[in-house]
Amino acid sequence: MITTSKALEHYFCVCCSARVEHCIDYCPKCQTPICLSQSVALQGGGHSFISVLGASNAGKTVYLGLLLDILSKGSEDFRGVAASPFAVDLQEYVVTSLENRAFPEKTPAEADSWQWLHCKLSMQQGKTKRTADLISPDFAGEAIAMEIRRPGLYPVVEHVVSRSTGILLLCDSLRVRDHGASEDLFATKLAAYIAAQHELHDDKAAQEGRGPSVAVVFTKCDACPESTVDPAVFASSNVRRLHDFCQQKFKRVAFFATGVAGSTALLSDQRGWRSRVPFHIQPHGVLDPLKWLLAH
Repeated sequence: MITTSKALEHYFCVCCSARVEHCIDYCPKCQTPICLSQSVALQGGGHSFISVLGASNAGKTVYLGLLLDILSKGSEDFRGVAASPFAVDLQEYVVTSLENRAFPEKTPAEADSWQWLHCKLSMQQGKTKRTADLISPDFAGEAIAMEIRRPGLYPVVEHVVSRSTGILLLCDSLRVRDHGASEDLFATKLAAYIAAQHELHDDKAAQEGRGPSVAVVFTKCDACPESTVDPAVFASSNVRRLHDFCQQKFKRVAFFATGVAGSTALLSDQRGWRSRVPFHIQPHGVLDPLKWLLAH
């Protein structure tokens, strides 16, 4: 993959495959952190990109951080450990915030502020044990929205999405229920962007099995229990455009509901600004979408 020397002087970017020197912090072509490419190169083995996408405030940061925390405490049948010290930063940030009864701050739009999950997965399927590197960046929702409007504005989003074998498309279940049309339209634009990056220009592409598996995940289901009864029916009733587009364009698509807090409340400060506060951590359905994506 790269030079055989243990003291590697250069690497190939894990996202765009550009040659990069070890003395810089980010790939000059796509802004992927060099430490990620170094980690993948030094440890060897195959790796899979799983993109976690969604609108601003859809819950991407919380989902990713808690996902790694749950994987690290998993059973031998499905377990994951951080592959590099920097990969623990996201887990630490999210878990610490939730334990202090607060949700993490909104992810900045600048690419050099994003955190990346790099996890070594082991999965036991019968007598066969599979291992894989799971790589997923915590993209800012605003950056995703700008990239959809102007493809190429955030090259790292473009490269990661085009290389992803699986997509987790997160939708805020509360906004879906209460403001269905706007959530539906944005999520459909995002699904169309994914299809374009994988060159799924006609129905034949899906029939041939090209393109990624797509898991549509309704977040914050602790505050919207109706999304958990049957997520596919919830999607069909509330985000029909997204539901039908995904069914048409992607060969493998499924719908899930997930939550991280057992209960939450809206609090107002002296200025009248309201914020949602988690009372305790009680994950629901966090692993299910990932297990489904990795099933094939």
